[in-house]
Amino acid sequence: MQSLGRVVPNACLHGLLCQAILVLLCLVCYLQALGGAQFVFDDTVAIVKNKDVNTLPTNWTAIFTHDFWGAPLISADSHKSFRPLTILMFHCEHALLGLGAAHMKFLNLLLHCVNTLLVWRLVRSLYVEEINTERWATISAALFAVHPVHTEAVSGIVGRAELMFGLIYLLCLLLTVASSDGTQRWSSVGMVLLLTGIGMLFKETAVTIPLACVLVDYFQNVYYAQPLVAQWPLIKSQHRYKIYVAGTTLLLVLRLWWQNFETPEFKPVDNPIAHHEHPLIRVLSQHYLYIVNLWLMICPQWLCFDWALGCLSLVSTIWDLRLQAVIAFYSFILVSFLNFRRLAGLILSLALMIIPFLPAAGFIRVGFVIAERILYVPSIGFCLLSIYGFMYCYEFNVNKPQLRALQQFFLMLLFAVMILRTRERASEWLSEERLFTSALQVCPNNAKVHYNIARLATDNSQDSRAFQHYHKAIELYPNYESALMNLGNLYREHGQLDKAEQYIRSSLRVLPTFAVAWMNLGIVQSAQGKYSEALTSYELAIKYRPDYAVCYYNLGNLYLQQKHYAEAMHHWQHAVSLSPRQPKAWANILTMLDNRALHDDALRLSVQALEHLPNDPSIMFIRANVLGKLKQYVEAEALYKRVIEMDPNNLLYHTNLGVLYHRWDKVQAAIEAYQAAIGINATRATTAKDHLAKLVKRLEREALKVQTRKK
Repeated sequence: MQSLGRVVPNACLHGLLCQAILVLLCLVCYLQALGGAQFVFDDTVAIVKNKDVNTLPTNWTAIFTHDFWGAPLISADSHKSFRPLTILMFHCEHALLGLGAAHMKFLNLLLHCVNTLLVWRLVRSLYVEEINTERWATISAALFAVHPVHTEAVSGIVGRAELMFGLIYLLCLLLTVASSDGTQRWSSVGMVLLLTGIGMLFKETAVTIPLACVLVDYFQNVYYAQPLVAQWPLIKSQHRYKIYVAGTTLLLVLRLWWQNFETPEFKPVDNPIAHHEHPLIRVLSQHYLYIVNLWLMICPQWLCFDWALGCLSLVSTIWDLRLQAVIAFYSFILVSFLNFRRLAGLILSLALMIIPFLPAAGFIRVGFVIAERILYVPSIGFCLLSIYGFMYCYEFNVNKPQLRALQQFFLMLLFAVMILRTRERASEWLSEERLFTSALQVCPNNAKVHYNIARLATDNSQDSRAFQHYHKAIELYPNYESALMNLGNLYREHGQLDKAEQYIRSSLRVLPTFAVAWMNLGIVQSAQGKYSEALTSYELAIKYRPDYAVCYYNLGNLYLQQKHYAEAMHHWQHAVSLSPRQPKAWANILTMLDNRALHDDALRLSVQALEHLPNDPSIMFIRANVLGKLKQYVEAEALYKRVIEMDPNNLLYHTNLGVLYHRWDKVQAAIEAYQAAIGINATRATTAKDHLAKLVKRLEREALKVQTRKK
């Protein structure tokens, strides 16, 4: 009894120590990359620019009817990636803590720690005769903790969907293992299906969970040990397997029904393999992709944020040497299955690697070639498989201590290399500049990488760099419609309107239904004075996207240029009715009302505008101007001071504050405001100079009158 009393605490202590080491490994890999974190790549679209995330109060209808990127799920433009619970998590974080990349990434890291511990607990719970599951669990979970292929899922905030899928996947497998002895089987089946439904609201690939549970149950009950002839009747007699199949089918039908059974439309630029016209090339290239995904887990040095264009050349013939790797992979699977009774742990690991990868295996068209974050859950099976192979060799060399010591050394070296690579990759996810630049080292001929670098350079006013990379993207992929359009816009900003029109028209030849390009073509034609052609372009943009609020705003500007004020006002109002968060449209409406002396209407509409855009300086500035004209000086002064606090170097704000004080007869305050405007930019502050000169002359005249009266 005393001996047993010592063993139990020792076992608990050993378990706690293993868990502490696993958590420490996760923190060592990722914690240093939280400082100075920014929203990068997909995070910007899915979180920062997603109104479902950043709109308060919570718009429950939008969250459960829009896709992951904020577009209506039944829209033709939607990617059909319906993950409302992931969006709801982001929304709650925004409501409680604000939009901050650091705390959102920290939550991702915590989820990765939890998943690592669940991997450890799952493998310890498995029944595999030929292996020490305690050791298998610890080393496999450690490999899962430090594997560099997880960096995109952990460091990219949108990887939250993968992390939550992984969490629910592991919980369901643990439930299956716990109930495999016959106790509470039916309740666990119901719980697994319930969790699968919840998991599908985090990530669609959770639909594979019941199949994984069936496989785990099959191995846990050692059905594989039966002769093949006896296995099928045994499996057919398991009613819970039939319930899993029926439940999965029902969940899948409900999911498709929610999107009106419509499939997403992806462009060839997103997945050139899936869009290739030749079936043989599609099949061969898709099978080669399996090898590349496997290679990323075996040797994760070659990592890239986007694999769309130019990273991988298509396999166009059966004599392509790369197919040797495909043959080797399938040969390995075949040999494994021929020995499945003797190597049950190997087959189970393979199944746990393949099953969660099935939705991305090319059976349905997806919008990517390779996406590293989708390997997060399949890598659980890969880690088990790798360590299973290591332990099999380790046990085989039981009488060769030197060889075993060498194996231990290489295992420790592997972990050291993995940790260093993960830390390096996590630091690259700190900013878009580092992330995009690192991709050039992996895929220098990837047109999408050059496109993203050019887009970032434009945002940072590095126009020469933007020109260089847009041209490179088009050189690599001449039909890259977004790059053609953006290059045209860049030429427009530099006043080269003919070149701008040329490139935008090229993008429309590639994609005639490109609504954004039609709108930008209208902007160029309007700047050229081709008003009738611009009108046609805007109308085509609206035809292809009827709810295009920005286009209605630009159409209003076109009518304003032609002095058709009523039509301009009508289209601006339509723009804000479609999308109330249109500051430029609101500003134009309010300015026109102010210019036409409709001050009461301007004040009324400015209140509506500020309800949707409470911190927009342009709307507050126009409202302050109107209040000043109505002699409501106190409220106008407060608004002017507020916008100046937001943008202290805007000379117009200081000038108009000076005008307010001038009207209010606060002479000294007016002088200070005019001087502040002149101090910002003396050349451009002509209005402030004129008003200041008039004010000084007035003061001089008043002083002269006072002196005259005294005499």
